[in-house]
Amino acid sequence: MTVYATPDRNAAGVRVIRAAGGLMCIKCRLVPGDDVDHAHFRAEGIPAMLDHLDFHTVLGDYVPPEAFVRLRAEYADLFERGAL
Repeated sequence: MTVYATPDRNAAGVRVIRAAGGLMCIKCRLVPGDDVDHAHFRAEGIPAMLDHLDFHTVLGDYVPPEAFVRLRAEYADLFERGAL
């Protein structure tokens, strides 16, 4: 599991991880429904997660800059390897 942002590590207002091959925003307040504890956003890819995190920042949630930098670097690495 890779952790990009979490309240415990970098005072983030979101919890973003890569687990089981997918990027997830855990306990996401942007997912519709009443049960926030089980509301997770699963991104189809890095660009989708970057867009999702942009929405969090617009709503005032703190997303550490290093989360964006790390996700963009991983995306660039994938692109250079020809996986896209």
